[in-house]
Amino acid sequence: MLPRSTMLALCALTLVGGSALAQQPTGQGGLDCSRFTHNPDGSWSVNQPLELFSDQGRVRIAPGPPFKRGMSFGGLDIAEMLDQQCR
Repeated sequence: MLPRSTMLALCALTLVGGSALAQQPTGQGGLDCSRFTHNPDGSWSVNQPLELFSDQGRVRIAPGPPFKRGMSFGGLDIAEMLDQQCR
């Protein structure tokens, strides 16, 4: 059996590693296309609130004005990402 200090260190590494994986930039992990609607003009609308992660941190998005290509939101071009992943 491992010493208690070794067990605690392994648990801490697991927690730190897990939270780092959970906060990878969304651009690396993909978007849930079902949470967006592709509009006739090529823009994208959010159907329900969601949370994304960018290099700048956490980005919370709620239904509202549509996203158009070239528009940065929290450091992410949401429309470009959706065009690549959901069309």
